[in-house]
Amino acid sequence: MNELLPDPYFYQQLPSIHASGSVILRDEHGRFVIEKPNYRDHWLLPGGGVDGGEDARIAAEREVLEEIGLTVTAGRMLVANWVPSHIAQGSTMGVHFIFDAGVMPAAELEATIRLQESELDDWRLIDREDAHLLSDWGGRRTLYALDVLDGKAEPAFIGQDGRGY
Repeated sequence: MNELLPDPYFYQQLPSIHASGSVILRDEHGRFVIEKPNYRDHWLLPGGGVDGGEDARIAAEREVLEEIGLTVTAGRMLVANWVPSHIAQGSTMGVHFIFDAGVMPAAELEATIRLQESELDDWRLIDREDAHLLSDWGGRRTLYALDVLDGKAEPAFIGQDGRGY
């Protein structure tokens, strides 16, 4: 083994990071799809956790297919959001990506979406004003992503405070 490379023990000591990939999928009226998991009090964008060895874009596409039965392409990254760990809650630090999944007519969404009943209770198309349904942190990063889509912001890395860097 090369002496300049750390041994596996070094990597085991590094902190864990949770990563996720989600999409903003809009209809022709500018509303976007959200889903209500049965294991949380708040709504989420379609998407989910990145599996080991998986790219965040691929994870977003896989999760959308699993959760709501749609095949989408996770396009350009709109925002990456860093969330520090919360030791008292036992949560690891995380990085959460939101990608543009384009536009699909509302009638097609209504006819095509099939919920993964083991995880989801409902889905909706909502306007920007209802982003608060996504929790404080989910709403902030979603509003930033919508600003990117509206040309009011550039794709960016945002911190816990919602500011882009």
